[in-house]
Order: sequence, then structure tokens, then C-alpha cells
Amino acid sequence: MPSLLDPSEREALLERFRALSSEARPAWGQLTAPRMVCHLSDQLRVALGDLPSKDHSNLATRTLLRLLVVHTSFEPPPGKVQTTPVMLTTQPTSWEEDCGLFESLVQRLAGSERLAPHPTFGPLSTKEWGRLSWKHINHHLRQFGV
Repeated sequence: MPSLLDPSEREALLERFRALSSEARPAWGQLTAPRMVCHLSDQLRVALGDLPSKDHSNLATRTLLRLLVVHTSFEPPPGKVQTTPVMLTTQPTSWEEDCGLFESLVQRLAGSERLAPHPTFGPLSTKEWGRLSWKHINHHLRQFGV
């Protein structure tokens, strides 16, 4: 399964990201491209522990939902899943700065050995965060056609 921890998968995902334009329109959902980049950065900042989050997990989300989302090829239906509010914290500044921050966060996550718990899925291993983050970024790149 693809993961941000795999250097070739990470670079392929970043190449797609670099093809994104600030003017790109989403195929679904309400996010603009600049807002989506901040959302992706917020998710990485939660994983890295830079953005504190509250534990909203329960037995079902820590086990069944985590297994489905993180460990299978399941893709959520476009536009049907709401994110946790902490992952919508940052507002866009400049396209170049926001994209640069996102790329630096991707690299930090890939080099991290210990990561924070996920607000919905609870404690995740580095391997699980790498997989989940790849899937999340891929989902939003598809949303914007890249």
C-alpha cells in the first residue's frame, strides 16, 4: 500500500501536488485549492503534534473504522465525510508559502519516528500515519484533478 514513508511514493505524490494551481476548482466539496492545502498541512501538523487535538475516538473508530480506512484500499465517497474541526484551523496566506509549508511537513512526517494520536482513530503507528496521510493527500489531489 502506498505511504508517505516510501520515498518513491512520497515523491510521486509531491509531483502531483506541484501540478496543482491555486485557481484549480474542486470536482466535489467546498474547499478552494488554497484552503485544501492548509487543510492537508493541518492534518500533518496534528500527526506531528504541532497542532494539539482532542481525542474524539471511541471503540468503533479505534478498531473497525481505523481498520477499514487505514489498512484497506477503501476510499471514502467524495464529499460525504466531514473532517474534524482541528484540521481546518489554518487560513491561507500566500500560495507559495502554504505550498512550501505543506512540502516541509510531508518531509518531517516521513522522517519522524514518533507521532501524535489521531483525533478519530486514536494512537497510530508511524507506518499507519504514513499510509493514512498518503491516502488523505491522494483523496484531495483527486478532488482537484491532479
